[in-house]
Amino acid sequence: MQFSEADLVWNRAALESGGGAARKGDLALAALLLVHGAICNGGVCDACETLSPDQLAAAGDAYAFFGLPKVAEVLCAPPDASDDECEQADRDYWQLVPDDATLVARFEAVFAESRDLFADV
Repeated sequence: MQFSEADLVWNRAALESGGGAARKGDLALAALLLVHGAICNGGVCDACETLSPDQLAAAGDAYAFFGLPKVAEVLCAPPDASDDECEQADRDYWQLVPDDATLVARFEAVFAESRDLFADV
């Protein structure tokens, strides 16, 4: 199986936090994937409790970088959120990011338009 450049950049972000020579796009993708993975595993409130404020801020910027600025608002759930608030945050997140394909499409569009924002593979 042959991987495209976009596949290799995605894998580098997921497995190597963007890589040793990461550029702005690599770092944004790595931040987005870190938080998305945490949300998939435990929900928005769990991600907000387990990740650092810096990681959450980087993820908010990353979602905006990839054209999903409203997701940053969802990531700002209060640490003492009720179960109802957490469930609403999860619903809000999945409405904005219904599946992984949404993130793939946003990444591929930015990658195609601004290849220079990502390190060479």
